[in-house]
Amino acid sequence: MHRAATQLELLFDLVFVIAIAAAAHGLGHAISAGHWQDGLIKFLLVFWCVWWPWNLFTWFASSFDNDDVGYRVTVMVLMVGALFIAASTPGFFEGHDLRFMFSGYLIMRFAFASLWLRVAWAKPCYRRTALIYAGGQVLMQVYWAWLVFLVPQNGQYFTELFIVGIAVEMFIPFLGEKAGSTQWHRHHIVERFGLLNIIVLGEVLLGSSEALVHAIHSGFWGQYLLVFTCGAVLAFCMWWLYFSVDGHLASEKLQRVFVWAYGHFLIFAGGAAVGAGLVVAVEQIRAGNGDSRLATITVSMAVSVYVLGLWLVRDQFASKDSRCWIMLLAVPFLLASGWLPHGILVLTLVLGICLVLRLRAHPERVD
Repeated sequence: MHRAATQLELLFDLVFVIAIAAAAHGLGHAISAGHWQDGLIKFLLVFWCVWWPWNLFTWFASSFDNDDVGYRVTVMVLMVGALFIAASTPGFFEGHDLRFMFSGYLIMRFAFASLWLRVAWAKPCYRRTALIYAGGQVLMQVYWAWLVFLVPQNGQYFTELFIVGIAVEMFIPFLGEKAGSTQWHRHHIVERFGLLNIIVLGEVLLGSSEALVHAIHSGFWGQYLLVFTCGAVLAFCMWWLYFSVDGHLASEKLQRVFVWAYGHFLIFAGGAAVGAGLVVAVEQIRAGNGDSRLATITVSMAVSVYVLGLWLVRDQFASKDSRCWIMLLAVPFLLASGWLPHGILVLTLVLGICLVLRLRAHPERVD
């Protein structure tokens, strides 16, 4: 049965545009300031805090969206939590205080747990699954509160404990689905993930437009035009590679579904980081450093992660022909491009070749 995204879900995505933009801006600023390692860790943390509730809500809405007043109000509370995360992101990148960001995350997760409790009350056939989801989320918020407020963030084991928390969070849905699989809509899920990918690619186009703005004000200087052109072509190629003729989520086997859903973190985070890298390139040109090696390395690594994620969630499951290997084999070439002279141009050419080969292996149909 056809199931399209609702207007409320589109409004929900609009909030995440702000949160993703804040994360990408923080990463770009950290790289420009020479703190790329710290910036990368914080970017991944913030992006996970944004993507994970979005991911959980998307699957929930596909199964249990009744669009009543209670549901709409609860989803709007989720949006408030996401806005809180977005607003606290700049301060987090400047320091190490997670408390304000955790407050937004807490708002989202408890609101989401309340949705599952409604399912447990209204649908006895899903009661066990709903209670696992709701109970697991409440228990994890206690864990996060302990970690954020009581464990020193510069302590020896803070990072390890944070990784453990993420692992447990991502294991809860597996337990819930094992207890009783929810009836989600494939078309709806594929559409929702595709829409978020378009939002992420908007960050790439935003970085490209930033270069065009400076090109216009500097008499169309060549380096700005190069960043603009390459950024736009990268965005178009990334879009085409994702929305190729091959269908996403071709199997509904539980393991395959989890690989597809979780693997998209690489796609989304990689896409947003490409935009951050383009902004860094513009800032380096303004500072008189030209197209810096650091900026091109950032963009090449981000594009490589995006392509690797797309291979992970889709192409590795394609029929055993050249489609299985083209994108995987392209990753080391994409990664190496960042270390070459005029790296952003080389990277764009390599990704373009990857797209051409991918289309030749499975030509697009024109109706």
